[in-house]
Amino acid sequence: MKPSTSYLSQLPALSAGETISGPARILDLHGRKGINPTSIHTSIKLGAHNLNQPQGTVALWFFPLEDLTCSFLTSNMAMDNPHYANYVFLSDCPTPRDYGQANFNFQWSRENELRAKFFRGPVFWNGFEPGKQKAWVQAVPFNYFKQHQWYQVAFTWDAPAKTMSLYVNGILVGKSDQFNREFIRELAADTLYAGCPALCHGTVDLYDEVLDRAHLHAKYRAEATDFSAEIERELRHRFEGNDRADFAFTPGRDWTKQMDLDLQDPEQIKHFYLQGHAAAIKPGAHPEGLLVETPVEEHNEHNLEKQVYLWTHQNFEGNLYIEYEWKSLKPNGLSLLMYHASGMSREDFMVDYPKKTTGKMLTVHGENVRNYHWEYYREMNDVRNDVGTAFSRKNPFVFRNGFGSAPAPFAQNEWHKLQLTAINGKITGAIDGKVMLEFTDNSHTNTGTILNFGHIAIRCMIHTKIVFRNLKVFTEKLPFTEIGTHKT
Repeated sequence: MKPSTSYLSQLPALSAGETISGPARILDLHGRKGINPTSIHTSIKLGAHNLNQPQGTVALWFFPLEDLTCSFLTSNMAMDNPHYANYVFLSDCPTPRDYGQANFNFQWSRENELRAKFFRGPVFWNGFEPGKQKAWVQAVPFNYFKQHQWYQVAFTWDAPAKTMSLYVNGILVGKSDQFNREFIRELAADTLYAGCPALCHGTVDLYDEVLDRAHLHAKYRAEATDFSAEIERELRHRFEGNDRADFAFTPGRDWTKQMDLDLQDPEQIKHFYLQGHAAAIKPGAHPEGLLVETPVEEHNEHNLEKQVYLWTHQNFEGNLYIEYEWKSLKPNGLSLLMYHASGMSREDFMVDYPKKTTGKMLTVHGENVRNYHWEYYREMNDVRNDVGTAFSRKNPFVFRNGFGSAPAPFAQNEWHKLQLTAINGKITGAIDGKVMLEFTDNSHTNTGTILNFGHIAIRCMIHTKIVFRNLKVFTEKLPFTEIGTHKT
């Protein structure tokens, strides 16, 4: 299948209509050529496109001149370069890195987001205007682009089917919301542009058809001049769920059971503080466990308080093992686990501060609570929800430190078992005995120390109907002995 249009395919020569405004250089890596802008003001003008057609595919080559990895963002970084965090592949804006002025944009960002979108402005919350969900697809977090390696990134769109897909090297890494009722595209401007000093831009192919993953992978393998089996294995492991390890941990003699609740007795709710939309917590409403049912309303900025946290009153110190079972009773929700949640100086934030009351995500990542969180059941419309995924972050430092996938979504109306260990900074999370999440934190990443003390919370977002049972928490023996306490 041949593309309807190709750009930058004759380098070092430019084809008719292609222009470079600003300083740049032509680079050759492993026999493939590309344009590397050497100024933030450089823009590569390509030409017309098919993005306003009902369906199609865009596939392009690039290589980064440095590893593309996430970092925290501060206002001073934007001095003289307001779009420094945007590594744009394609845009309909003549200043291509200006994300906010583009009706169409395809880029990787320093927030670890690989995304294609068909509307102006940020996803949150322009993509979720009430009743008007926009067309976009993303892979978050995406932390896998290595320097001096050619990649073929591609996306497809099918407006009648209300779907988009996102690929790296022919491997599916993102899928638009399968539950969306709308797929609104804003009209893209007439001309495509590219340009980012950290990237070398290669051939861009446009197709009038939706290429499937088999075609895109075959295209990548046929054209790749520096194929890496290691990169392919990593992508398939992270995004297809290949080669998942078995979870192998049993608490030994140095571990003590600190909590054991079957969650079938309504009186057990007294072990928890309910933050946010407390009416969603329904003790005694389900015969098998604790029912949490949040409202089924639009996911937008107006309904963020209709979500809920279930906090343990108890703190847990040291190495940690958590397990519980969960059963989703409807699609399109999200549940996450927070652990080692304490104040910024290790204090008990539930004692030293006024009790938090918001149902918003802010307590997870945007306030004064240090924690790790693991999104283990993810079917919201701002995440990939065609397969099971696991996403982890260290907060409030916005350090996206773990991601994994299962080959298929977790079955509805069936019990699943969550297991997590946090042992000396090594975090391992599993669902149904298969490892979904594995990473090792350390105290020298500019995101604070390895966390090892605090509360545990289960949070449920809007659209969620889920039952929990058999919550158990173990901690390992500490190296010190508590010989006394003082209370005023």
